[in-house]
Amino acid sequence: MTSYTPVGEFSEPYTTLVRTFSSYGDMDRDRLQLLAPYLERSLVPEGVVLWEQDQASDGLYLIESGVLKASYKFAEHIPLVEESMVPGTLAGELSALTGLSRNATVVVERQAVLWKLSADSLRRLEVDDTALARTFVQLVLKGNRF
Repeated sequence: MTSYTPVGEFSEPYTTLVRTFSSYGDMDRDRLQLLAPYLERSLVPEGVVLWEQDQASDGLYLIESGVLKASYKFAEHIPLVEESMVPGTLAGELSALTGLSRNATVVVERQAVLWKLSADSLRRLEVDDTALARTFVQLVLKGNRF
């Protein structure tokens, strides 16, 4: 994993942050940029299991490139439900924010570049900038514009 290095408005993870949240309406892009140092970049090969259903959450991911596949097993008599997650979307956000266990198994379907906000980084953000952390959580939950 590599950490964020600021190099301008069109660098990563800024571009992925904007793509992920741009559908939420107008946002303060300068404030959005403040989240970048809390994210860690990783290149994840096809076939890697990011997490398994019922595991404890270790953070959330923004997808820069690649495809993730989530498989949900709700009960023995109910068929497996699957969904693909593509660039510009979040993965694992609800379990990361609620502290609940993972509700799906997620596998990298096509090699992916991911930006992870780990549970530790989220706690650090809450200490460093409480207002920004609260606004980010509201944004993720689609309850507020940034």
